[in-house]
Amino acid sequence: MENEEQRELSLCSSCCCISHVFHRAASNSPTKISIIQAAKRPTKPILDDVNNNNGVHHLNPPLYDGDKFLTFSTLLSAVDSLSFRLHKVINGGDDPSLIKPTLGNDSNISSDTASKICGVYIVPSVEYVISVLSILRCGMAFLPLDPSWPKERILSVVVSSNVGLILGCLNSGQKNSAHLLNQSHWLLNCSKFHVLCICVDEILEQKCGKLDMIWPCESRDSGSFSYVMYTSGSTGKPKGVCGTEKGILNRFLWMHELYPFKGDEVLLFKTSISFVDHLQE
Repeated sequence: MENEEQRELSLCSSCCCISHVFHRAASNSPTKISIIQAAKRPTKPILDDVNNNNGVHHLNPPLYDGDKFLTFSTLLSAVDSLSFRLHKVINGGDDPSLIKPTLGNDSNISSDTASKICGVYIVPSVEYVISVLSILRCGMAFLPLDPSWPKERILSVVVSSNVGLILGCLNSGQKNSAHLLNQSHWLLNCSKFHVLCICVDEILEQKCGKLDMIWPCESRDSGSFSYVMYTSGSTGKPKGVCGTEKGILNRFLWMHELYPFKGDEVLLFKTSISFVDHLQE
């Protein structure tokens, strides 16, 4: 019993922040598959003896034609790349994929007035996971914006939460042409927000400098909220509820105690981002 308690204490003490936990896990298993975005209509499986550029052998779980997957090493590189870009943008810098508002002030985001909340207008995907990890790495809070919500609800949530930047997903086929979305997407046509359009291929292709940022757990603001979730609004106007990174870690530790991971499990990310349960998944 004492050994079990010591193990739990050791696990809790090692979970200082999500960014550190992820960095350690990715560094310890660089060639292991970290995330799979399954194709809508899987066909034949890829052979187990595949040996691709990521150094993956004897794939577990199995992959199918059309699946998108990243190893821990590639995922870590993507998070570092997007974190570098986010940090630059929220501190007044520019980015080729940053679409600025055309109504009122269309300048870059001011580091003096930038909100610490970053909206994520992305469905559950590889890009969503990269976005959330990158936002937390920058010491910001993320606000899930479910694309299935009505336009009026999304606009109301964004305005009331004082979002400084919104991340939106760009189809891989539209790589290097993010500004063409001005003509087709209402979020950009409303001309009110700074929107950074991303896709995993574009993130990995970006050549970024050294990621020189303090860890979230070392920041003086480490006790502030890390995410904002909005209620359903079934009994009135939706209200934002703030949560801390410690709260997310506590949910993970609670799940880990009930269903401890052995190292080879496949976790299904199926919950809509409009429900808080998706955070522990």
